[in-house]
Amino acid sequence: MMRHAQLRRLPAAAMRRLGPPPAPAAPKRSFGVAGEAASATGSKKPVPLEQVMPRDGSREDLKLLPSSPDCLKLHVKSLADISLEEAHEFVFMMNRYGAVVLAPQTESDPLAVYQTMDRWFGRCVPHDSMNEHGIVEINPAKPTSINTANPRKEHLPHTDDAYTDSPAAFCTLQCRQSAPSGGESVLVSGAELVASLSNEELRTLMQPGMVSMARRPAADGSWMKVSSIPMKGPWHRRGSMATFRLRFWVDKDSGWLQVRWRCNDGCVGEVNPEAKPSYEQMDAVARHEVHQLVVPLNPGELLVVDNRAIAHGRRPYLSEDPRIMWRKNYVGNGELEAQLRTGMCAAFSSMFEGLHSMFDPWEIDASKLKAE
Repeated sequence: MMRHAQLRRLPAAAMRRLGPPPAPAAPKRSFGVAGEAASATGSKKPVPLEQVMPRDGSREDLKLLPSSPDCLKLHVKSLADISLEEAHEFVFMMNRYGAVVLAPQTESDPLAVYQTMDRWFGRCVPHDSMNEHGIVEINPAKPTSINTANPRKEHLPHTDDAYTDSPAAFCTLQCRQSAPSGGESVLVSGAELVASLSNEELRTLMQPGMVSMARRPAADGSWMKVSSIPMKGPWHRRGSMATFRLRFWVDKDSGWLQVRWRCNDGCVGEVNPEAKPSYEQMDAVARHEVHQLVVPLNPGELLVVDNRAIAHGRRPYLSEDPRIMWRKNYVGNGELEAQLRTGMCAAFSSMFEGLHSMFDPWEIDASKLKAE
């Protein structure tokens, strides 16, 4: 983990450009009769988690997106040869916001970029559509899922690998060709999702069998069998889908709260009635523009996202417009492992006790990951 002394050595100009984190006003929620009844019986009332995770800048460890996408942009001389000073600034911004757009001043071999990324983030997370470089091309002309096959429909906010028990730590998205009519990336802070719940609602979501999901390839839109994905955590099978109890969890090593999220975008199968109000509340937050940061990417720019803290999506664009992105995700065991903190915040509150992870993402065996 980067020490404060290192952060203070960042150039003053860089610190000014980062600017202060946003301070959105959290909506007031009422927990109604259930809370009043709990008080009458002497039991504890539900506690809004917005009290534990205030989005007013008072918690330095809480990752919040800025109010402007310009604050995420880090200009570097070359993506293939990033300086030590640029790397330090990248770490600072990732630990503050959970996302950074690397904007190169000079063009370089697009594949050479991944020499830097591989060194920083370590092992690539396998995908059945990746090429020999570990890259998945996101291109509506060659779609890999129902969401990439239909550009006119927005790709709702989600975290990658949400249907597995070992989601990637970091996602990278390199713009090769942008669409003139839209297609901007959309980011949502996981803190916004958590803050929309009470502690009791969070506990309900952590129970087994609350939400089922799977991948749906573009070929026929059918549910892909999740048996092709290694499952080591608490899950239950329903046909070709799996239900999970871990939508939020605390990493057993770092003690940081992590998120795994999927909007109801066609890849979510069933939601338990007990969890439905909470899930719909989070779904509404993720869809609402007030919580979204729209990030346009220019060709050659690379978006890096903490997949355990930030959900990402895409705005719609015209089907006739070309749009090509290169996606490559990482385990996170590279050179920057000790300096980068994955997750939304330190889970010091007793409300998160018992939510520690039951799996180790470093144990992914790429040789055993095969599509059926």
